[in-house]
Amino acid sequence: MRSDRMMGGMGKVSEDDGSFDRVFWSKATPEEKVRAIFELRELYHEVMHPEIGAQTLDRTVGGTRRCGD
Repeated sequence: MRSDRMMGGMGKVSEDDGSFDRVFWSKATPEEKVRAIFELRELYHEVMHPEIGAQTLDRTVGGTRRCGD
């Protein structure tokens, strides 16, 4: 049975062999992959903690020193 609100054809999720994902990510640059990781992390946080809102990186920590200083 098919709902009027659903798009797409009939089929099982298990029929997906992952080939589309492998081709898509093999063409992505390292920068695009890192950007996707951060976007997914932000989306996950917003979904799991909607009362808090989006998180950002804490930029208050920084600087380097030589060992022993």
